[in-house]
Amino acid sequence: MQFSIKFYRGCAIASVLSAFTTLGLIFLPRLYQPVPDLDARMALGTNPAYVLRSWIYLIHPFLVFSAAVAVAARCRIRAGGAASLGLAGFALWAATEAGQQALTKVALDRTWRAAWPTADAAARELIRNQLAFYDVLWDAMFLLLLIAFLVGNVLLGVAVAHTARDEAKATASPRLLAMWIAVALWAAAALTFLILLPELGGPTVPGTDWIYPLTQPAARALIGVWLWREATTESKWTGSS
Repeated sequence: MQFSIKFYRGCAIASVLSAFTTLGLIFLPRLYQPVPDLDARMALGTNPAYVLRSWIYLIHPFLVFSAAVAVAARCRIRAGGAASLGLAGFALWAATEAGQQALTKVALDRTWRAAWPTADAAARELIRNQLAFYDVLWDAMFLLLLIAFLVGNVLLGVAVAHTARDEAKATASPRLLAMWIAVALWAAAALTFLILLPELGGPTVPGTDWIYPLTQPAARALIGVWLWREATTESKWTGSS
């Protein structure tokens, strides 16, 4: 199977764009206050910052997964096993996160929030019950996507590191950028593990709320730079363009 320069560079652009969507997911919530009650929660659907973030949330996993596909493709020859399993982790993460947000857009935003202002007492009680189920389902999907993201980052990091090490030996030149990509993927895995701990009944680790914006957007941009540069390497292997 061959992958063209255009494929890698398209995925590189997607990775850089995912750095901006990550920033949006982090900072847009600061433009609206935490909701104190159910009425305020239902009214949040009209807030422009919330609406913008909700669409970014839906698009974001597709951008990140596109970059993950390219990373796995780049590593498939020298680390096919780790690359394949890592990509499977990212696929499960992306599908779960996109599904989670599609559920929010259709059930919460389009249906319950639209019905809430004019609903009578019986209808509001029904919406409350549906929201309770939605919240539990959302939390379950959040747990699943954290586990999948952890696995995907660990294994893609292994694939990139193994590929970089083998190619450094073959060419007698260091693959420093590739090793930084592996470190960035493992750092994302470590941060995900810290976020996962409370979901598994463990302690909440302070500091994750400021570590994430300092590391993740930069890591996604760095992956984009690496994929752009590595596009020509694929063409040297296969003669593709």
